Amino acid sequence: MATTSTYPYRSEIVFLYDIFRCNPNGDPFENRPRQDSVTGKIEVTDVRLKRTIRDYILNYKHDEKNEDGLDVFVRVVGEKALTAERRYEEIFKSLPVPDKIEEAKNALVKQCVDVRMFGGLVPITKKAKAEGKEKKKGEEASGGMEEGAGVQLTGAVQFNPGQSLHAAEIIEVSGTGGFASSEKAKQKTFRREFYVPYALIGFYGVINEAVAKETGLTEQDVNLLMEAMWNGTLFLHSRSKAFHHPRLLLRFDYKDQRQSGYLLESVKLSPVNRKEEKEIRSPKDYNLDIAPLFERVRKQDGFIERVFCRYDDGLPHFSNLETALKTHFGPLNEKLIVKKGQEQ
Repeated sequence: MATTSTYPYRSEIVFLYDIFRCNPNGDPFENRPRQDSVTGKIEVTDVRLKRTIRDYILNYKHDEKNEDGLDVFVRVVGEKALTAERRYEEIFKSLPVPDKIEEAKNALVKQCVDVRMFGGLVPITKKAKAEGKEKKKGEEASGGMEEGAGVQLTGAVQFNPGQSLHAAEIIEVSGTGGFASSEKAKQKTFRREFYVPYALIGFYGVINEAVAKETGLTEQDVNLLMEAMWNGTLFLHSRSKAFHHPRLLLRFDYKDQRQSGYLLESVKLSPVNRKEEKEIRSPKDYNLDIAPLFERVRKQDGFIERVFCRYDDGLPHFSNLETALKTHFGPLNEKLIVKKGQEQ
């Protein structure tokens, strides 16, 4: 789906948020927080972040009439994920069922913003013969539907799995449930759960302008992505995901396919007050230095088109952030976009 209005930049994203006494991303077996066994750092999958973004769009931006192009293809209903084929069928209830893969792809990217952002894999098992249609000569070469056909799109927006910037503890808590296991049981059920006292989580992402042409990703979509990352994280409200707080969101837009690389390694966190990393319980227990990140990006001077920053002005680490941004990227003038908190 090539178009001249697709997102034109190679962009790098850095997102920092902290969590307090909760489980940022439990595994599917014990719902235990994921942790690097060597470094002790907490791990968060990119799937978790994408779900946060999708949920925000679905709950706060999408019109159920499906006329806004902000439908979400990957949905979770009652904690159960729909199959891709079932979701595809739901979307095309109100649309003409396409006869060719290219038509299906164009319809999906027009309808679903998360496909434009993250791509999608949709197996379509429609059989032409099952509908009494004989496959015409040359139909396969022109992209006609057949058994096993499907839409496969790589996303223009990709995130590395997130990780805390420091080692953290995982605390196990045992207790009793609210109900007994049966009418004859003499005691309530036992429960076992885990939480992380505190962690500052970092994500690194890249937007590829060439892939954006394939998925139809637009400037408006990228603006929504940034909004959903910030507000979606703040609005998380389940028992295990509440108390997430977005702290810093940076996006660097480059021309000529430039890229600085994995920027999180240039964010320096150092414990203070003689604390060890695992003893960190709040932002007061560490110093955060992002100047090395700015210095690294500045090496692409001459190729930087724009810098976007949203930050939590209640965090002491960022009291001089705007000054630092102007020092490093001042020549960008109006292309240096700085916002505080939920400011639109």
